[in-house]
Amino acid sequence: MFAVLRGCAYSNDPLGRTMSEKEIDRKVAIILAADVVNYSKHMEVDESETVKNLRACELILQKIIKKHDGRLFNTGGDSFFIEFPSAVEAVECAVAFQNELKKRNTSDNITIPLEFRIGISMGDVIKEKENLLGDGVNIAARLEAIAQTNGITISKNIYELVKAKTSHKYNDLGVQKVKKNEFHAYDILLDQSQKRKLKTRKSNKSFLVLITSLLIAGLAGFLYFNYLGKTKSTADISSLTTVLVYPFKDITDPDNKNKLSEALTESMIGSLSRYKGIRILSSSTSFYAKENKMNSSEIFNKFAVNYIVRGSIQTFGDNSRINLELTDAKKDTVVWSSNEDFKISNIFKAQDKIGNEILEHLELKLITGEKTTAEKLGSIESLIIYLNARNEWRKFNTEGYNNYTELTDQLADQIGENNPYITLNRAWALFLKLRIGLSEYPAKDIDSLNKLLNKVLDSDLKNDALHFKAMVELLFLSKDCEIAKGYAKKAIELGRSVDAYTSTGSLYFLCKDYDLSIKSFRNALAVVPNDNGWFITRYLVASMFRGGYFDGIATILEPIIDATDMPANLLAYYAFLKVKAGDLGTAKIYFEKSKNKGLSKKYLTRYDMDSETFDSFSNELSIIGTIE
Repeated sequence: MFAVLRGCAYSNDPLGRTMSEKEIDRKVAIILAADVVNYSKHMEVDESETVKNLRACELILQKIIKKHDGRLFNTGGDSFFIEFPSAVEAVECAVAFQNELKKRNTSDNITIPLEFRIGISMGDVIKEKENLLGDGVNIAARLEAIAQTNGITISKNIYELVKAKTSHKYNDLGVQKVKKNEFHAYDILLDQSQKRKLKTRKSNKSFLVLITSLLIAGLAGFLYFNYLGKTKSTADISSLTTVLVYPFKDITDPDNKNKLSEALTESMIGSLSRYKGIRILSSSTSFYAKENKMNSSEIFNKFAVNYIVRGSIQTFGDNSRINLELTDAKKDTVVWSSNEDFKISNIFKAQDKIGNEILEHLELKLITGEKTTAEKLGSIESLIIYLNARNEWRKFNTEGYNNYTELTDQLADQIGENNPYITLNRAWALFLKLRIGLSEYPAKDIDSLNKLLNKVLDSDLKNDALHFKAMVELLFLSKDCEIAKGYAKKAIELGRSVDAYTSTGSLYFLCKDYDLSIKSFRNALAVVPNDNGWFITRYLVASMFRGGYFDGIATILEPIIDATDMPANLLAYYAFLKVKAGDLGTAKIYFEKSKNKGLSKKYLTRYDMDSETFDSFSNELSIIGTIE
């Protein structure tokens, strides 16, 4: 793992003066920071072989450094800091090193291939003997931390110096905030597969504003994810045949200005998910795959997908054509294809026909006559308004509330005020109004909310309302766990949507039924394996911790712990596990990372732990540090 430099800028001299009282040797320097990815994991597998491979990589790096007039001034075992006289030389050194590592790692005689992340910055540094300290070094370290595996991330001032003097391609990541440092970053694209979007970092405070309690977080299937996909199996759905519907391509409208592509993707997911023996991944995962330009092999490896549905639509006036193909993700071969011409007004009928053909090819049969959300809404235009409204709700603020209400009014004009979807949307609007503090008469609004939910429960949207009712019951009404859990159980039995799994998982957590909470969150994660926002993983781990399932936590966190956006609580849990295992060195690294991301007692006790659990947790960690 990355060795964080903590050298003191002010040291005592023989006369008792501090460096702040002496002349400080400052300069501007080009700094390259390089670090081995998953070094501690490699050490756990084979310590001697890992060290052997690290030394070989270091020799390669030393040769390339020399060629580009660099100077290695600090190393932390698996990390290296190099100074260069030129930004161009620093960039070319990084590129050459990553290219050499790629060749080496594909060699047949390499048993433990080591991969690096690299960051490059220019800034003010303090020279202390042969070492360098200061912002220039710190920013390089921060850039390395957000770099991709086998990737290179540079600061804007480096980019401005090298863009016209090198032939490399660059990807603008925008302004990033890591710890107290804020900087504009760029990726050097060694190949197009490395192109990505990296959201501007938000403070933990922003997160707390977004989610005001675990109860609200319990509804984050509605808040965080594009959840329309539903799967209907028994308790454990992770072993089912898994299908991902890749976002449709609108040939007529390639920029998707009319949102038809999104609507068709949602609708196809709904159409295919009406079979009990198949697992359809959520649209959140679908759009994640598209955004990251994942190929079939990458989708197979990351999400354990068996088949991928890809489609396109082309419109000619009132006439349209859907083209679809079914790909075996593991083999990356098309196993079935079809097209269907239709009138735009008959789009759902055409889509269902093709969906049934896909199921038949997989030797599955549609065994339920349940209509999809798209069919219940009646038109593609209504579906688009519905999806836009849902996106506004997720903002969880006054603007989102106002926009959500306005879009619901538009939807009511199209499908009628008495449509169950309008009733359900009105209920969600009241819930949002209450939770963000806009309600002038809370008691009256709670009563109206309850009446609306009861009305939905008497409609064909009962599946969509039961989990909502469970949370409202616990939050506003009886505050009785047994009554709320009764609704939650019915929600899972009838619908098994991701909304239901996340909501009931949080409810069980609050009611201290950790086994059921774990089961719910595991099933949610099976449908949304990319887990945008880390919501599902966060509360699955919290439930397992409260239930004492530490080995299970390790299994979940080990493959993902080095993700650049890993939240503070998960880093702290991992540090806890390493303390219990006696690996204090690794524990300290991740504990510091968690504190740098805002770990605090308030942060943990507000969502993850009660006071007693926190005391036990912090006592265990006291050997490596304290939680303020």
